[in-house]
Amino acid sequence: MRNSRRAFLRRGTAAIASATLLAGCSGGDATTETESFDGPVVEVGPDGRNVFSPGTNEPLRVEVGTRVRWAWRSANHNVAVRDQPADANWEGEPEIHHSGHTYEFTFEVPGEYHYVCEPHEGMGMVGDVVVESAEE
Repeated sequence: MRNSRRAFLRRGTAAIASATLLAGCSGGDATTETESFDGPVVEVGPDGRNVFSPGTNEPLRVEVGTRVRWAWRSANHNVAVRDQPADANWEGEPEIHHSGHTYEFTFEVPGEYHYVCEPHEGMGMVGDVVVESAEE
């Protein structure tokens, strides 16, 4: 019984490790926190709060062509797109992630983008990005 239990635990640990490694390959522009980045950063769940900062209380304003990074500061959050300009193609980061995860997107279409954290939308975890063309 012990040998089979140990073998089961080893197989389970290997499966979890494999799934974790593959999860990072599921698309989007996921990055690591240690990579250098010189654009605006939206903190996702800073200090364990259910907010985007900036974003929940005031929109993030950027120019067309700006790359934005979302950096997870606590667990169980996502970035689900609710509204965007008709010709935009932002898909957000719909999978749930935990502290240390980052996601980046370059906004090429001017307009207003509205997003939420689905698990915490009812608690007010919503955000906006306003993308302005350089001529405005």
